[in-house]
Amino acid sequence: MTNEPIVLSVEEACKEIGLSEPTMRRRAADDPNFPRKIKLSVRRVGYLRSDIETYLQRQREQAFAT
Repeated sequence: MTNEPIVLSVEEACKEIGLSEPTMRRRAADDPNFPRKIKLSVRRVGYLRSDIETYLQRQREQAFAT
């Protein structure tokens, strides 16, 4: 088993977070805590799974803190 980072496509990241692509783009532009995309090539970006998981955990903690 390797510790290499797992990169999710935009589509996979949307499914993990439960957002549509347009909503995810808006959230990325407006929320400084939203995971940063990684440029994979000239026309392709992705998101680190660990960043998505961390973001979701923070969202859960904030939801239960109120």
